[in-house]
Amino acid sequence: MDIVLLRLVHILSGAFWFGSVITMFLFLQPTAQATAPESQRFMLHLLRDRRFSHVVLGAALLTVLAGGILFWRDSNGLRVEWMSEPPGLGFTVGAVAALLALLLFVFVGFPASHRMVAIGGRLADERRAPTDEERREVARSQATLRSVGVVVLVLLTIAAAAMSTARYWSLLL
Repeated sequence: MDIVLLRLVHILSGAFWFGSVITMFLFLQPTAQATAPESQRFMLHLLRDRRFSHVVLGAALLTVLAGGILFWRDSNGLRVEWMSEPPGLGFTVGAVAALLALLLFVFVGFPASHRMVAIGGRLADERRAPTDEERREVARSQATLRSVGVVVLVLLTIAAAAMSTARYWSLLL
């Protein structure tokens, strides 16, 4: 029964994580940039008040934690023979891609988002325009998030494709 719960958590939280990344980086972020400054209140509400980045981070952590436990169990304690067989290789490729996406988000994307939200919140609270330094910091953070978004999106696409087809890799290889 616990394997069913782990798979359910892994798949549902992974779907939410992947869908959130697609929505944010292909739709919300470009729309917010195209409609700025009107969109600033919307994005601040989404990121600060609704804690969107925190919720996505939670889903990513759940995905990787449940997936790691499943991987450990399926591989009999990270047995190399299992990981080098076609299905094991598929799950290994997916796991590595998802883990890299998580690390990139945790150590680069999340801090950049947090910096932008802090500046946006301060400007909204103080009802003032940004200073030149704040504008530069927001621009740097936005550029970082665009780059991170593309890489994380590619990595999660690889992870989802590899894991959803791993059981059938023996038919292909």
